[in-house]
Amino acid sequence: MKRHSQLLLGCVIAVIAFTPAYAAGKKNKKQDRHDPVAAIKKKLTAADLPTDAREKADKVLADDGSKLKEAHAKIDTILTAEQKQAQRQAQKDARSSGKKGKDAKADVAAAMKLTDEQKSKLSAAESELKSAQAALVRDLRSALGPEQFAKVGLKTKKKA
Repeated sequence: MKRHSQLLLGCVIAVIAFTPAYAAGKKNKKQDRHDPVAAIKKKLTAADLPTDAREKADKVLADDGSKLKEAHAKIDTILTAEQKQAQRQAQKDARSSGKKGKDAKADVAAAMKLTDEQKSKLSAAESELKSAQAALVRDLRSALGPEQFAKVGLKTKKKA
């Protein structure tokens, strides 16, 4: 009986000791999911680039990453929590029904129920985000070169 109580006490202590560390690890993963720079860093690491190319790419991320984060933060401040939830659900529904392009975008916009003020602010913030993304991609292309940039695997729109 004494042995069982010692084992139980040991398990309880282990759970108490490791729960905060486990929760902190989950929190960081959740933050990385919303951090566009962390996602690009992850792709750079997976690409197995030479050291000099990796250093150049890290410098570009340090320079342009703050602009990208600010643009994402602006968009987040415009929408309410309910609108963000409606946006996610509408995107999920559009994906599952096979809608793409303008049809999907129209459904998402209708579900979000934006005010005129929010529409104008969101439009300006999205254009700022696109320009920040374009600048980052342009700078990464110039720092890495075609083969190395292809290894990274960033999605870019094709030029028409």
